Amino acid sequence: MSEIFFRNIIESDMKEVSILLNQLKEMDLSSINYNDAWNRFISNSSSNSIVGIFEDKVVAYGSIVVENKIRGEVAGHIEDIVVDDRVRGKMLGVKLVKELVEIGKSKGCYRITLFCDKKLIQFYERNGFEVNNVMMKSYLKS
Repeated sequence: MSEIFFRNIIESDMKEVSILLNQLKEMDLSSINYNDAWNRFISNSSSNSIVGIFEDKVVAYGSIVVENKIRGEVAGHIEDIVVDDRVRGKMLGVKLVKELVEIGKSKGCYRITLFCDKKLIQFYERNGFEVNNVMMKSYLKS
């Protein structure tokens, strides 16, 4: 069986990652200007995004955003964890989360947070996270 390996995202991954992210939240991909989206994305130095490659395909994506806190601490926020549904059950999600946690450690994060659906709580608990507080959202109209 092939092994998964992780690397930083590159511009040529944009379309594959966008298709993969549609497994989390549907979006009309024809509305994306990939060049503009990449330029905005790559200018965000606090974001550390990786892709998982399995059998020469992008099958996983995740990001850890590093935030410098007012008192000098550094916190990480894991975002957009997705593993292609065609390869789930191969522990790729576990490996992806571990990779992102290692990035957080290397950046000096004292804590890493993430938001997830209730159905994923046990998965994240098995990977060292614990339920803490309540999340609230306000969606802004563009």
